[in-house]
Amino acid sequence: MHEKNLGINCRCCSSRGLVVFGLSGGKNVATTDAGSVSEKSLYSALKATPEGKQTFANLVIKKVLSKDYADKVDQKEIDKQYNKAKKQYGESFESTLSQSGMTTATYKDNLYLSALEKVAYKANQKFTEAQLKKAYKDYTPNVSISVIKTASEDDAKAVINDLNDGKNFADEAKAKSTDETTKTNGGKMAAFDSTASATTVSADVMKAAFALKKGEYTKTPVKVAGTTDATTGTATSDAYYVIKMNSRTAKKSYKQLKSKMKDILVDKKLATDTSAMTAFVGEQLNKAKVNITDKDLKSALVTYTEAANSASQAKSSSATKKTSSQSDSKKASTAKTSTSSSSGSSSSSSSSSK
Repeated sequence: MHEKNLGINCRCCSSRGLVVFGLSGGKNVATTDAGSVSEKSLYSALKATPEGKQTFANLVIKKVLSKDYADKVDQKEIDKQYNKAKKQYGESFESTLSQSGMTTATYKDNLYLSALEKVAYKANQKFTEAQLKKAYKDYTPNVSISVIKTASEDDAKAVINDLNDGKNFADEAKAKSTDETTKTNGGKMAAFDSTASATTVSADVMKAAFALKKGEYTKTPVKVAGTTDATTGTATSDAYYVIKMNSRTAKKSYKQLKSKMKDILVDKKLATDTSAMTAFVGEQLNKAKVNITDKDLKSALVTYTEAANSASQAKSSSATKKTSSQSDSKKASTAKTSTSSSSGSSSSSSSSSK
């Protein structure tokens, strides 16, 4: 299982002690009859690796962002993510981390750094009231649904007929659903809201579910088109769902959810612009005037600073085009006014002549 399934992007922290090595070059970390291995030699070897450079970059980023944003990180939410992953993987949790080049400690560090970056990014984003209110209008809070997945439309229609005749939804799910994840639980899914990922809940299922009232079920089959994995070429067939609404969470007021709306817009922005966070971190590093004294680590932050420079150039170019466009519009307006004035003057002169 790759590390991204653990809820974060791996920051390659297997060498997290990197900056400690070399601070006192005389100490040995190992001795043999053939000679010793010093901290300095270990440090030199580690910092030359991509993992070592990334670990160094993480430490610098954490240091810079912590100054202004550490107090905004929700440690309870980090613990919640960690415990969720631990519960999900059970006894294979540590081995899964190991396969991803992480330990429980470095995984927690990664979760913290990801949270720190996000709160810092959010604090620097500005959204209009119109944008926030639209996000609120489009938002649907948690719902709890049950589903029965079938291989054909006819099978789904047969299930609906059974439900119309008074049969129990959970019993139908256990007997006829092809969804192995939910059928043993009577078709019940984990609660989700409108921000749920498409990998968690199909957009078609979500749309159909949100249209239901508590206790209602879909009276026509909900088709979910099959997909083809771009990497493996593995294809899945179309599926047909019958969906029942178990319960809905009441939607709180705009004022109560305003902060969450900003979170939603931030997530959407980061999802549609994969370089946005890298560029933002680069901007923060530039503002902090980071100076790397070790020549072998000079390139460790280049990905971030180059992204920041590119974003700055793009913003400057956009501003120049906007100014130029406004200038052209102003010139056109002035010319139009001048022409109109000239025409009026000419008409007045002609009238006077008569």
